[in-house]
Amino acid sequence: MNSKTKPSPSALKNSLKNLYLRNLGANLFGVMTIVLLNVFTPLDSLKIHISFFLSSRGRIALLLFFLLGVGVIGFFQFQLQRPISRLLSLTDHGKNIPFELQKKARQRLLNLPFFIFALNLINYIFVSTVIIFLWYLFLEISLKTCLFISFRAFMIGLVTSGLSFFLIEEYSRIKLIPLFFPKGKLATLPGTIKPSMLRRIRLLNLAGTINPMIILVVTFSFMVWELKDSPISSVELGKEILLFTIVLCAIFAGLGLRLNILVGNSILNPLKEMLRIIKKVEKGNFAQRIQVFSNDEIGVLGDAGNDMIRGLADSKRVRVTFGRYVTPEIRDHILAGQIPLNGERRIATLLFSDLRNFTSYVEENPPEEVIRSMRAYFTAMQKAIRMHQGLVLQYVGDEIEAVFGVPLSDYGHADKAVLAAFEMKKNLEDLNILRQKEGKPPFRHGIGICTGMVLAGNTGSEDRLSYTLIGDTVNLASKIQELTKTFHCDILVSLETVKRLNHSYHFKEESPRKVKGYSRPITVFQALKPPSSDPYRPGKQ
Repeated sequence: MNSKTKPSPSALKNSLKNLYLRNLGANLFGVMTIVLLNVFTPLDSLKIHISFFLSSRGRIALLLFFLLGVGVIGFFQFQLQRPISRLLSLTDHGKNIPFELQKKARQRLLNLPFFIFALNLINYIFVSTVIIFLWYLFLEISLKTCLFISFRAFMIGLVTSGLSFFLIEEYSRIKLIPLFFPKGKLATLPGTIKPSMLRRIRLLNLAGTINPMIILVVTFSFMVWELKDSPISSVELGKEILLFTIVLCAIFAGLGLRLNILVGNSILNPLKEMLRIIKKVEKGNFAQRIQVFSNDEIGVLGDAGNDMIRGLADSKRVRVTFGRYVTPEIRDHILAGQIPLNGERRIATLLFSDLRNFTSYVEENPPEEVIRSMRAYFTAMQKAIRMHQGLVLQYVGDEIEAVFGVPLSDYGHADKAVLAAFEMKKNLEDLNILRQKEGKPPFRHGIGICTGMVLAGNTGSEDRLSYTLIGDTVNLASKIQELTKTFHCDILVSLETVKRLNHSYHFKEESPRKVKGYSRPITVFQALKPPSSDPYRPGKQ
């Protein structure tokens, strides 16, 4: 419940009278049902005539029956609801609530419908027995009639108790449980009765279907017993049976409809609540929680749904946080278990970038300024690489290692690496404009690109893994980046990369040079100008 609809503890405390009123209404229905069925029962010997109920003695008897029943029920219901009322009172006054009181009040709230059910049934048996015994002693009503009325009172007591059970449960579910159990978990509270949905449906079936059938069969059984000495005609008897059956069906049809609505709401409303929350969760709103109203199977399902939502929220946080340490492609492959444990051989294009004169820059500036500048530089470079579907593998000092073509295969990985290098150059120019406006020295960097076979996979210890690339291609790309210092240029591309390009670029071939670790000279190309239009820019086909 949100703050706009959630009632205050004071309002809830005042509305506890609704629990009494609902129980009182159920018992009033029971008394009226007994009277109506008695009045329309076939054969005079089995019923107390309406004239008796209209007489002073009859009115006194009815009033005594009702007041005695209501008094007993009201007294015990008050005792049952005391922990609930006390907790609401303390909450309303902003006082600390003892743990034991909170636990007892929650237990009592969940058990209250069952206690009221038992209280009503016992009360019907006790009060009806006392009243009928008095009738037998002082009103000269036959023993057979008294027994018959006692049986009927017991059956109506079952119906009344069932109706009161569902009425009180509905009110508790709507008004009280959201306040007492804001986080759900009703089923985990010890010391409570946990009815299954099957038992709930059986109680509905007993009260609305089986009970009237039993009343009808027993009434006809007593009627057959009395017919031996009755002078009533068959036509008159048939009319009385028909009228009694109509009254019985009308009463229990209305009762059955009401019980079906109560039980239906206890099932459908929580399910609607779950569906409402699930639709929001589907849209990525993991802050939603299902309001749990019961400790039955639907309540357990609601708790499980909340646990699932919390798990999804945690997974999303882990996924987002994980994605800040590794790129989304690596994250998704790792979480999906798609990276082979022993690595995989792939053709890919490596890009290395390194800032020039960075050591002297670090020595001449405060650490905080260095960190801020590096973050701005890395952000600008990462955007350029990501724009062309490249993957930043790691930042080492002032150096960037990126790859194109793994872990996701990409036919145009060589072109995209070269285009990313030109984009990095442009982004660096824009960054330097801002730095110069702030009175800071501009950055310069060199970029080396090489294409070839690599071994891509997870390396490191068993407890801490790192996605990396291994092979001569990686080493050569780093060496080519070093050659940018020799040729005094920004971007150098290996011969293997140039051979794999699918589009035209302006290159200047440099003279072969030997690099450390390689026995023969390597040929590199200085990238001067990209194509007139970027064929891989988002939105291009």
